[in-house]
Amino acid sequence: MEKRTGELYRWYVVVLLLLVFVLSYFDRYILSLLVEPIKKAMGLSDFQIGLLMGPAFSIFNVLVTIPLGVMADRTSRKWLLVAGIVIWCMMTTMSGFAMSFLPLLFFRFGLGLGEAVVSPCSVSIISDYFGRKERARAISLYMAGPYLGAGLAFLAGGYLVSTLHDAGPMELFGMGHFEPWQLAFFFVGIPGLLFAILMLTVREPARTEKLSRQDGPQASAVRYMLKRWRGFGALTLGATCNFAMSTLTLWNVPLFQRVHGWSIGEIGAVTGLFYFTAGPIGTAIALWASKALGKGKEDGAMRVLILGLFITVPMSALYPILPSAQMAVVAMFLAFIGKSVATAGGPAALQMITPGEMRSRSVAIFNTVITLIGPLLGPPLIGAATDWMGTPKAISIALSGFVLLVGIPSLLFVCLGLKHYRALAQDMAGNLIAEDQAETVTGNAAPATA
Repeated sequence: MEKRTGELYRWYVVVLLLLVFVLSYFDRYILSLLVEPIKKAMGLSDFQIGLLMGPAFSIFNVLVTIPLGVMADRTSRKWLLVAGIVIWCMMTTMSGFAMSFLPLLFFRFGLGLGEAVVSPCSVSIISDYFGRKERARAISLYMAGPYLGAGLAFLAGGYLVSTLHDAGPMELFGMGHFEPWQLAFFFVGIPGLLFAILMLTVREPARTEKLSRQDGPQASAVRYMLKRWRGFGALTLGATCNFAMSTLTLWNVPLFQRVHGWSIGEIGAVTGLFYFTAGPIGTAIALWASKALGKGKEDGAMRVLILGLFITVPMSALYPILPSAQMAVVAMFLAFIGKSVATAGGPAALQMITPGEMRSRSVAIFNTVITLIGPLLGPPLIGAATDWMGTPKAISIALSGFVLLVGIPSLLFVCLGLKHYRALAQDMAGNLIAEDQAETVTGNAAPATA
């Protein structure tokens, strides 16, 4: 009975961390539903909107992710998550008070600061609750978060934005009238604080799979990864490419508005439905593929990432330029499935080649590189290209061109780097066996901890 209770609690922690991840993506993506009203209210260009959707969130996220990852490897990951939730929910709420570009830019900085703790702390906690055989399954479930969160933002958020638009300006908190786009930030940000309270039910797990004893408990994750740059580089490049494809979704609302004449409600409903369906389908494919492609191998999670890229790159290049909305949404659905498969594979693959004492830092470094290439460069470049071409409808060409420029070289290099990743994963597994045998002989094996 006690064993079953412990098993249920481990999966409770995974589900709670998944919900926190969902919340973070809801807050991050809600801006993409408010592009046109914010442009009108503040007189912004597409380039400025691209800055708000990409670098404004990413800059602080990049600057603090690695320091926070170091802190997470040395202190309580649970309390860092609690603080992060409070910060980003307050920044989302305060965005509703912004009346010009610079304050909104500042609040997007704060959103990136708060959300920087989510993946490093969560993936590290899950990895310490599960052994190597179960870890990929637990992390794959957790990595459904971006798709469920974005889906909720587009589906529920699209409904919320449409409802608020129909209702018109409202008086709130006795502080005057607020526009519908401002109210949307309030309704999204304030309820999220409940998750900070729920995080208090999580017990901090003991750290497992410590291999770098010769380097001490604070061994340099950067040095460790650079010495093995071919394997880590192939993995990081593949995940970066996938994340860059994911940033295209931030432009879906303007794309379908300008090219196909859809309303925000229609785009939000379709995109949200795709996230809710394609996300779980992709996660299920990833779970199946991790067993089918990784049977008897240590590189199964990396193969899952590559499989996802082979689906998402061609479909992401295709859907912005298809002549009809119906054809575009079919290709977009397939692209979403591919992104979900690859998203599940990346972090799981990382944990298979990283020692336990540097898990949070390795995820932080991994996310920093991904964030630099994906949202930092993608959205503003697409916005600038659209402005340069002189017509809002040129967004379709800009989106497709970005995918081809990033996706094709990335696929080539990731496939060539698979053998280097495989060597690292086999080396890690071999070290674990040797470590266990040494502890058995000396009698110093530590008791298992939940």
